[in-house]
Amino acid sequence: MKGESAAGAVPLTFGDHYTIRLGAGAAHDSRMHCGLAVRRPGPPPDPESLRELVAERVRVAAPALTYRSAGRGRRACWETDPGFDAAHHVEFHRLPRVTYQAVVDAMRLRPLSWERPLWSLMVLYGEPGEGHVVCYRAHHAFQDGMGVVAAARTLLGTGTLPPPTEAGDDGGGPVYRGAPGLVRRALGDLRRLAAASPPWFATRPDPGESADDGLRLEVANLDRAAFDDVSRATGASIAQIGLALVTGAIRAWNQPAWDAGPAPDGAGKRTAGPRGESSAERTAGPPAEQTTGMPAGSTAGPAAELPAGPRAGSPGDWPAGSRRGLPVGLPVGLVGHREHTGLGNHTGLLPITLPCDEPSPATRLERIAEQTTIRRIGDARRSARSLYGLPAAVAVPMLRLLSPLLGQSSPRRLGATALPVPRELAGQGEVFAVPGLPPALAGMVVILPAGANVAISAVFDPRVARTDEFPGLLRRELTESLAPATR
Repeated sequence: MKGESAAGAVPLTFGDHYTIRLGAGAAHDSRMHCGLAVRRPGPPPDPESLRELVAERVRVAAPALTYRSAGRGRRACWETDPGFDAAHHVEFHRLPRVTYQAVVDAMRLRPLSWERPLWSLMVLYGEPGEGHVVCYRAHHAFQDGMGVVAAARTLLGTGTLPPPTEAGDDGGGPVYRGAPGLVRRALGDLRRLAAASPPWFATRPDPGESADDGLRLEVANLDRAAFDDVSRATGASIAQIGLALVTGAIRAWNQPAWDAGPAPDGAGKRTAGPRGESSAERTAGPPAEQTTGMPAGSTAGPAAELPAGPRAGSPGDWPAGSRRGLPVGLPVGLVGHREHTGLGNHTGLLPITLPCDEPSPATRLERIAEQTTIRRIGDARRSARSLYGLPAAVAVPMLRLLSPLLGQSSPRRLGATALPVPRELAGQGEVFAVPGLPPALAGMVVILPAGANVAISAVFDPRVARTDEFPGLLRRELTESLAPATR
């Protein structure tokens, strides 16, 4: 994005400005913190040794981690912190028990300073013999999900981040361009995703008293072998299967609301696929390795292999009288993981509908697969690039006008993404995500394929009731519903 940054600075991307706007109404800035954690056996590392290691890794492999926020509005940018000290970014927390919830609570208790680079490496430990957790966390304005994974791999493994591109005549960073028509389409997708969601969760009986409570983190560790069995039977990717499990779990969580929906259409006919795609386009899957934030795989196989069902497009694609579903926006990466500097946001959104109204587990998977084809991912990427190509003088005022749609209302919507975990991190222990939760979202789900495990992490607003049931619903959906239905 072309801004008005000083020499040597990196201008904010459209995604950075968008994320800052998303978090503007947060009661606690920690709601916008995203983390990747590894639970390791044994005692925690020596503090001084870890600080020295982190300082060295930043110096030789992660220059982006020395950048801090500077300027405001169209002049906002990332600039190197002249007083950078890695020791300020390494934290040790002794706790009674190192639970999942303890990690997100520690984030809230130790906010990140906007005067320094917006990240830290947290070490949480308890009694001897209980192991410890190392969690890399960053503010979402500073890094997107792929950036968080890349930075964690660099600090805890052998990864290397390319240096950020400084501002120049071309505005710095990746060159994003797009046609005006794509800008209108991308803005239309944002408006549809900001529309009211159907009720998908029960609220706590004391929402007023609990509104300022901390977020709730739930994690389900699922057997990768069961995912692979479903994938072989259907051609679906791990990410698509994970989304199908989330869909089924949400349906079971609040089933009466979904069963009350209307028929496929007024005439009882099947509805069309997203954006009018043909059957061949719907069954074509993403490439085996893609940089979209949704890891490898193809969509569910030919329609003959899975039961046919009503088609679900993005919210704006619903035909009149169609069945209801839950709109979500899936992040779509705009740069490859090898090109990601670890600084800023470089993602667009692919609007899809989770078919929570569909009773068949196999058909739910098929309907998700139809919405995550190569064509739709490519369309979303091109639309996002057009937004990222806008100059800051246009993008910043536009986002200011859109602010009422981006998160000032009561949290209702759901977010979801999938991120592959590098093998060297998966080999260190149990890996799980600590998602951020912008004010407009009531829940955010991250699907993490990590070695022999697939971790599905979900963070919920304190208004959401019965969050402790969610991991069990995911496990039951995999073992008792989806896996038997696709054999």
